[in-house]
Amino acid sequence: MIRWNGMEVLETLDELVAPAHTMLVMWDFAENVIRNAFNATSLVANSARLLEAARQHGVAVAYSRQNNMHLVGDTGAPTVRMRMHRQGRPVAEILKVKEPQGPSPVPRLVPDVAPREGEIVFEKFCPNAFLGTCFEWWLKKRGIKTIILTGVNVATGISGTAREAINLGYYAVVARDCVGTGSKEDYDIAIASMERLFDVVDADAIIAAWDKPA
Repeated sequence: MIRWNGMEVLETLDELVAPAHTMLVMWDFAENVIRNAFNATSLVANSARLLEAARQHGVAVAYSRQNNMHLVGDTGAPTVRMRMHRQGRPVAEILKVKEPQGPSPVPRLVPDVAPREGEIVFEKFCPNAFLGTCFEWWLKKRGIKTIILTGVNVATGISGTAREAINLGYYAVVARDCVGTGSKEDYDIAIASMERLFDVVDADAIIAAWDKPA
């Protein structure tokens, strides 16, 4: 730890992910989302290992669950445009999407990493865990300094949440082999960008830090 300008700046990975002040964030592990990741099998397996280690070491765990908003009708126009842009389709394509009828089904989370009783599940609305949610309330209640991010999508929700965490005074660690997106190209670009800003490490490094004697 470095003491500078009246602040204590965490320096090593061991300090960053100390169980007492760390929360593991399982971001959007809905089955319909995960299956679209190019690395779905490995990211679920690695996330399951990290999740089990977090539970063994008493690390707080929180899951995001997408609310049942429709893309058409409930989502803001800029979000629609962003999604169309990411899909490589013109915005005019949205006219081909049928107007939704009735509520959307709540997506089922991947069983291998499903939450246990007592673990936090919060509803999210956009690719940012802090915006319009109770997420930060849980961080403050638990005295959290660091969030570890896993899940999909690394180019949107993971990146957006990590950036917002830093803005609000929390450390952000991205578990490199526990995050994914639709293509390896998108993944490589997102990871390269985040490595210049955040701590991006493999699950094994985090688990090793937890396993060290106190």
